[in-house]
This record gives sequence, C-alpha cells and structure tokens, in this order.
Amino acid sequence: ARFMPGGQGQPAGARLASAAANGFAALSDVETGQRIWRAKLEAGGNALLPLSGNRFAVGDDDGRIALFDVRNKKAVAEWTEHSDFVSDLAIGTDNQSLCATSGDGTLGVYDLRQSGPKGLIAMSDFLEDEYLCLTVLRHGTKVVCGGQEGVLAIFTWGDFGDMKDRIKGPKHSIDSLVKITEDCILTGSADGKMRVVSVYNEEHNNWILGNFAEHGDSPIERLALSTDGELVASVSHGQPAIRVYPTEVAHKMINAKRGTTGEIVMPSDDKEDEKDSDDSSEEDKPKRKRKKRRKVVVTDVQRQAAGFFSAL
Repeated sequence: ARFMPGGQGQPAGARLASAAANGFAALSDVETGQRIWRAKLEAGGNALLPLSGNRFAVGDDDGRIALFDVRNKKAVAEWTEHSDFVSDLAIGTDNQSLCATSGDGTLGVYDLRQSGPKGLIAMSDFLEDEYLCLTVLRHGTKVVCGGQEGVLAIFTWGDFGDMKDRIKGPKHSIDSLVKITEDCILTGSADGKMRVVSVYNEEHNNWILGNFAEHGDSPIERLALSTDGELVASVSHGQPAIRVYPTEVAHKMINAKRGTTGEIVMPSDDKEDEKDSDDSSEEDKPKRKRKKRRKVVVTDVQRQAAGFFSAL
C-alpha cells in the first residue's frame, strides 16, 4: 500500500492505494477508512507505485504491469513482457518512463503513454539472479537494482542492455532499497540489517560504507523515507514489525572522508566537543584520543535491449 500524491482537490496522503494477494487493487480514504474504488487484477498484486493524484501502477505475480486511473474502472494500459513476478516499480525523472524489476532477472522500462508491446522502451539481458527492488539515482542517470544474491546491479539510463557496474555485498538477498541522496542508498536485506551504500560518490565511488541499523533476525521487507528525509522506517515479519530511525548517521557516513588505509573517518560532533570542554577545566581535562574508526570493510543472452526511446 502507498499514499497517493495530492491532486484534484485532494491533499497528499488523503488516499491510500493498495494491491493485494487476492487479486484486487483498491483506493481508500485514509480519514474514514472507506474504500472508494476497486479493480480486479489478473493475479495477486506484488508491487505498487503512485504516479499522480489519480494514477498508479501495479505489478502482479505473473509479470503483468497495469496502469490504473481511478476515474476508470479498468486498467488504462498494460504490459506483459516479464515472465515472472514484478518485484518493484520506479519512475524516471521524465515522469513518463516506468522501470520494473522482475523475478525473471530482467529490468524493463515502459512508456506510460503507450500500452502493450509498443510501450516497451527497453529490456535488459536476462541474468541468473532475481531482481527484487530498484531505485533511480544520480539525477535520473543511473538505475540500481537489488538482487537475490546480494549484488547491486547498476544500469546507465538509456543503455539498459547490460549492467555497467555492480556492488557486491554479503550473500543475503537485498529485498528493499531507499534513496537517501542522489549518490547514497540504504539497503534492507534478508539478514535483518540495513546498510549504507555509496553510488558513484566523489569520495567513496561504489562502496558499502557499513551497517546503518539492525531490525532483527527477520528479513527487511520494505524501507520507506519520510517526506523531509530525516526518518526512515523498516518493515519486517519480526516483532516489532515497524522500526523508525533518524537518517543522520547515513548522511554522516556518506559525507565522511577516507583515511590513508581506506577506513571511513566520521566527522566529529563539534557541539559535543564544546560541551565536554565546558565541563572540564584546562588542568583537569585529559587529552582526548581520537577513536579508531573501523575499516568498512552471466549467462547466455536471451534478448538484447530494445533501442532506448525509440518508441518516444
């Protein structure tokens, strides 16, 4: 389920779009809890992305993507190019190109203005991995996909045939991603840990900077960022099911410098230093030692990417 953007006299967050395993998509009023719209899916809903005040896309368990406008009872566009479940959806910076990851190991890009095969802009090569999540970074120039094998695949926008880079992490599936900045993401994995990852960052390039938090032993199913970017929520089957964390530590890690041996050197807290100075006299105050920072430590081509934007 996702909150809908504002529009048509409705404030942002006033309506909630949802897609369920029972094969229905629905729109509900948040204040009253009443369902105000419903449509039948071809299979259980697995991914949902709000696009405007009245439109949202749903990816189902059979690989079908449907575009709904709640002013209509049926889908206004559909795409069926994926052969396995659609795991996640994201929109490009042009607000017309819909990106979808699938359990069949592909990344697909679709033109929202065209239904059916003509709407397919590009399809990546098949890989021996299930893509479970994605996000668009670097001001729309990069697409990052999280996989079952714990690898982040990086694609360049406009050249989706094959990944251009990868970031290898612990061998736990990456089930969710959330963008913190244009060159920093948080990953949620099957081991219950969230990690800070830099993507083409000027200081760190492509690197797993370290652990951000632990939800528990259960896999992290979803990550969500607050509208002001200061809080991130994680969802898991374990209890408590929802945890909320400030993103301050992630920002400090991405802004940190590297030491001579490659370790991440976190910036000091000037306010804390000033407080300690006020509490102690010059004679009694021991010399403070800098804390040591821990070192943070394909297959046969079945299909080539379609010509990007050839359909536009």
